[in-house]
Formats: sequence, structure tokens, C-alpha cells
Amino acid sequence: MEPTVLDPGSLFYRVFHDSPVGMVITTLAEGRYVEVNNAYAQMLGYAPAELIGQTFPVFGLGHQEERGMVVEVLRRAGKLGDVPLLLRTRDGETRTAIGSVQLEEIDGAGYLVSMIQDLTDHEHVQSALQSAESRFRIFFESIPLPLLVYDVATLRFVDVNPAACRQYGYSHDEFIALKAADIWVVANADELAAVVARVQDSAETRLGVSRHRRKDGVLIDVDVVSYAFTMEGRPVRLSIAQDVTEERAVELALRASEERLRVIADVTTDAIWDRDLRTGFVQWSHGLDSLFGFAPEDSASHAWWRDHVHPDDRDEVEKTIDAFLATGGGYWANEYRFLCADGRYANVLDRGYLIRDEQDRPARFIGAMVDITAQMQVAEAAARAAQDERQRLARDLHEAVTQSLYSASLMAEAARRHSVSADLSVTGDYISRLSELSQQALRQLRLLVYELRPTLLAQEGLVGALRHRLEAVEQRAGIQARLVEQGSVDVPPGLQAELFWIAQEALNNALKHSAATTTTVVVGASDDAIWLEINDNGCGFEVDGLSANGAGLARLRERVAKLGGKLEIESVPGGGAVVRARLPLDSHGA
Repeated sequence: MEPTVLDPGSLFYRVFHDSPVGMVITTLAEGRYVEVNNAYAQMLGYAPAELIGQTFPVFGLGHQEERGMVVEVLRRAGKLGDVPLLLRTRDGETRTAIGSVQLEEIDGAGYLVSMIQDLTDHEHVQSALQSAESRFRIFFESIPLPLLVYDVATLRFVDVNPAACRQYGYSHDEFIALKAADIWVVANADELAAVVARVQDSAETRLGVSRHRRKDGVLIDVDVVSYAFTMEGRPVRLSIAQDVTEERAVELALRASEERLRVIADVTTDAIWDRDLRTGFVQWSHGLDSLFGFAPEDSASHAWWRDHVHPDDRDEVEKTIDAFLATGGGYWANEYRFLCADGRYANVLDRGYLIRDEQDRPARFIGAMVDITAQMQVAEAAARAAQDERQRLARDLHEAVTQSLYSASLMAEAARRHSVSADLSVTGDYISRLSELSQQALRQLRLLVYELRPTLLAQEGLVGALRHRLEAVEQRAGIQARLVEQGSVDVPPGLQAELFWIAQEALNNALKHSAATTTTVVVGASDDAIWLEINDNGCGFEVDGLSANGAGLARLRERVAKLGGKLEIESVPGGGAVVRARLPLDSHGA
């Protein structure tokens, strides 16, 4: 005996069993009674318990294909009304009834809930339903889905219902003059033969989605379920042909969108994620493996992701997500640390968008997680480099300008004292030295100001950047500076920065230590090499004691050697200095 499917304490249970109209609930698959009220049982002369578990011939259709057709209609339409029935009582009497039925899901299973009214005593209904053909006609005409009946041998239509006429645009008489092949859309004779073979196979039921043509020539997609019958001694087909053109278009668009998303997910290095807010299930792209070392299929829950967020970041990140989902505006973004498969924490930038369902409720949370560890390391290195540069400039300012100004203040005080004592010869000497110190401090300040400005190398090239340097520093410091080009100077981009650095280092050394009044920079190039020469008329130095003249020239020699070039330094005390650098065109950095 089937267990009850209704809650005995529910209102529907009481209405069901107290109703004066017959009511039954049957299983969808076998048509067995699982609930019967007293009115229906008395109609047939049974007690309700005697009918439980017995088979109910749905709508009087005992043939399995007929029942299958009715069930298919119910799956698509949901309910049917005013269905003629023939019921057999315990005594063997046949009673005429009319019923309505709808498809319901109870505890995950499909059931038919039917209301049945005995019409045996109504003469006009009895005469209208005295034959199977009239009962079928009422059923056939009332179904809201398009029904097509055609002869299997000739493919000529035998009958169609009003729903089919509305869908295809033909009248009933126009349809009867057609063949099924007239509405089929096939590419060639072989495809037509394949379709005919399928409809001639009596075991074939679900024909799937096919392309049909309406009277006005418009092509539509129809989902076809077809049943084989014998009518007046000839095989026929009754087909349910539901128009699914719009659903098909939406499905194809969705499939194309998902395919594009899949391609993007496959080619991008980001870890793309899709979180179902109703189930907590998270789908990841392959970026989760390439970036962080985890298999996407093993990381399919929100809880898994949360457990891999750094403990110090976890609560704050979850709070921002909850706040975003509560408002649902714009997009969510956050930076946090994420535990990788190798045990290290990566710095990630995570961004997400909210998708809502038809009821405007949050349904999906989609986004991408990017590993920004390398970028942060570069930024930190740049910050350290900037800090080091500031410290270097502060050191240069202290060691050069500050000391020069301090010495100048001492000279000024000494000159003042000697002028008071009328020692004019010594006073003039102090004033002369004071002028030299002031000029030296001014040069140092101009150099520092120049170094604080962004280089013009990328915009103006090597020659333009050198010319700007000479104008901005040397010439403003009172030094006669000029730039000479030899040949067609076409310097590869990789070497421009190196040559500019070499020129600046040599010019800085001359500015700080040589007390020169003229400086010349020569740039030249040939087919296989590029050279740079900086000469001044300053105080000069002993080349053999290079290390004693500061680290600048030593750095020059080391840098040029690494580039595979040659550095020459010529100088004698009191005779100025010449620095020559020659680099091959195929050197590192070209």
C-alpha cells in the first residue's frame, strides 16, 4: 500500500477528504492511487482503503502510448480541464464523468491531483460522450499545445487542433491539404529520408528539436514528441510540436556567452571565480592552478577560499564582501594575502561583480583574483630606491653645499675682522676665497636641482638630454660648455641610458672637483661603435692615484667594463682632464 502524501494536520488534507466532489492523487509514473476521498470511493462502490495502490486508468486511456501522451501534455501545460472519463464501478457498471487534473511535485516526486465529477445522470453530457471518438475530440480540441496527426505512409495530415493552426498560420482545411514534409525544413533528400525513417519507427517517441516552416515562411524551432497509433486500420502519428524558438535563441545566446567566458578563463592568467550565493558553490578557472597551485575542482566552496585568506586579513575582507552584497552597487575590490599551495602567502587584488535573479535577489558573485606580489615588490623596491636617492641628495647637500656655505661664513667673518683692523691686503685675499666658495656652492646647488628633475632622455634622446644638462647646470654655473656631434649619431635605445649615465658621472666629477671654466662634450658614432668624450680645463689630478680622487671615476671604469667597452682617462695636475668611453654597438643593453 502506498503511503499517504498529504500531511494529516494540513488544511488541504481536510478539504480533500471532506469535499463532496471526488478527488484522487495518483503517481505520475504508474497511475496508482495514493490518496482517495470518500466521495470518489462511493462513486465507484469502494472504501477508500480498497483503492489505495490500485491502478487508475488515467482519463480512461488504457493504452500505454495514450497515457504517455497525456503525461507529456501535463508536463508542458501543467494542467488540463473538462476531460471526459469513463469509470467502472465495483459492480461492473460504466459511469460517465468529467475531470480536471494538474501536475504537482510533492517531496520531490511527481503526482497527478484530479477532481472528478459523476455526470452519468446528465442526459446531455451522456449523449455527447457516448463514443470514444467524441471523447477524444473534446480532449484533442481542448489541449493548449499544437497537435498534429498525419498518416505515416503518405505523410498527409489527418487532423490538427486549433493550437496547431494558430502556431503555423494555416486554417484547418489548409492543413488537411498538406503533408508533414511541407512544414519540415530539410537540407536535402538524404536528410528527408532520415526524418521519414524515424517517424516510421513506431518505437521512436521523442524526436527532439526540429526546424519547421510557418505559412508566412518564417522558420521556427519546435520540440517534437510523437506517438504511434493505429486509426481505421492505418498507422498514424500524433505529434506534440511546441514552439521553442525564443527559448532556443536564449539558450544559444547563453551558450555563446558561456563559451566566450570559458575562452577568456582559459587564456587569462587571472583566477576567475563564480560563486553561487544560494549554495555556496564556487567554480574556478585554471588560473587558480597556474597562479596559486590549487586544482579548481578541489576548491569548490566559499569556506575553502575563506580558510586560505591570511588570518589577519580574513575578518576585514569578509566584512567588505557582506557590506557589498547588502548594497549590491558597483563592484567590490580588495587587497589581501592568500595562502598558496607551496605554503607562501601571495599578495592578491580581488575584484567582483554581483548578478541578481529575476526577483532582483543576489544570485551569483563573479570576479577575478590577480597575484600582485611582484608588482608590490617592484613598488617597494622603487620606494627604497627613492628613499636611497633622497638620502644621497641629503648627503651631497650636507657634504658639499653645507660645508661650502659654512666655509664661506668663516671667510666672511675673517674678512670683516681684518677690515676693522685695516689689514686690507689680507681682507682682499679672504674676499677672493669667499667668492670661490660661493661659486662652488652655487654649482653644487644647480647640480642637485638638476638631479631632482625628471630626465628628458626618453623624449629628446641622448644628444638632446646632454644639451639640456649643459644648459641647465654647467652654463648657469658660469662654465663655458659646448656639445659636439661627430658623424650621424644614431644611438640604440638600450645604450642611450648607459652613455647618459657615463656623461653625467664625468660632468659631476668635473663640476665638484676640477674648478673648470670650460667643458666640452663630444658624441660620435661609426658602424661598429659609439664613443663619448668629456674634457675640461680644470685643476686635473694624478691618474695613478685614481682611488684617491673619489669613487666616481672608479664607478665609471667598472660600468664601462661591464658593457664590454673601453674607458680612457687622461689628466695631470693643473692640466685639465679628458674622459673617453668607447662602446661596441652589440654591447649589453643595445
